[in-house]
Amino acid sequence: MKTLLKERNLPALLSREEMVDIMQREVYGYLPDVDFKMTVSEPVTVYDKYAIYTVAHSYVTMTITTEYGSHSFRVDRLLHTDGKKRPTIILNNFHPIYASRYFPIEELTEKDVDFVTCVYEDACSDNRDFTNGLAPLLLPNGQDTDTTCGKIGIWAWTNMRLVDYALTLPSTDPDNIGVMGHSRLGKTALVTGMLDTRIKFVFSNAAGCSGDSLCIGNSGHERGSDKFATGELISDITTTFPFWFCKNYSKYAERNVSDIFDQHYLLGSIAPRYVLIGSCSEDHWADPLSQQLCVLAASEAWDREGLCGLQEYDKIVEPGEALLDGHVGFFKIKNVHYLSRHCYKRFIEFIEKHK
Repeated sequence: MKTLLKERNLPALLSREEMVDIMQREVYGYLPDVDFKMTVSEPVTVYDKYAIYTVAHSYVTMTITTEYGSHSFRVDRLLHTDGKKRPTIILNNFHPIYASRYFPIEELTEKDVDFVTCVYEDACSDNRDFTNGLAPLLLPNGQDTDTTCGKIGIWAWTNMRLVDYALTLPSTDPDNIGVMGHSRLGKTALVTGMLDTRIKFVFSNAAGCSGDSLCIGNSGHERGSDKFATGELISDITTTFPFWFCKNYSKYAERNVSDIFDQHYLLGSIAPRYVLIGSCSEDHWADPLSQQLCVLAASEAWDREGLCGLQEYDKIVEPGEALLDGHVGFFKIKNVHYLSRHCYKRFIEFIEKHK
């Protein structure tokens, strides 16, 4: 693996501050610096009988107000009721947790963690429209500069507000907060972890291109008539989802590389905290080999601080294998592009090892 990584000829890691600035300026944009007020309603109980009456599902309504207006959205909570402080996981999800194939709610109530979660499109829509949800409150002029954040930035800002809220809950262990996400929300989780140092554990699953996979030396299958038979390119993602990123990012589309950064900067900026990357063996669009090499390249950020980055393992990780002993973890499941119960199991196992 180290030989394969050397062949990629990646830009060397810089200081955390330099990498954070580059990733904002060139890829995700700078988050808005606006004054805001956050209010939260009283909780409404949905179901309080999980795990033999020890875990309750409830929700609150969160309202964000800036000088440009207000927006309210639902925040769901899956909390233990025994008074013990636990790790709390922030999850920006595709669907409500009670109706999501990405959230095995009953199985997760048996784990020793709590969840605070919202539906990502309740924060703002997943399209070019910057006039709904939180977007006009944070970016009243839309993406008016080349470095103004896109939707990933707004969703990351939303995650930070969920952290604010989680820290007010008596059940939250403030020293063990995690953030997680799948696919585009895996990218969002990584950006949140890059920017918010209150978060100890960052988990992305199948974030792929512009997330947890290297762009330099993209190693997917040969591109043919089926575009999904190879790793996704910057040109693909900036053509279909330009609004996820700042406008600057599109300048890298033609070559599919930057000479000054790659995605190991995003992962490396999370050091000295913890990051775990999940990969799916049949998810060629996310490019599992480039995911593993990205983790390996980022590992140096921990190594140079005298910490264990990725545990020693110099071959391609096979489905079912997991490297969880270092500050940087990587695992692979036999699946297509999916966030399965096995992914949650690995993330919670990672927290248990390192909390």
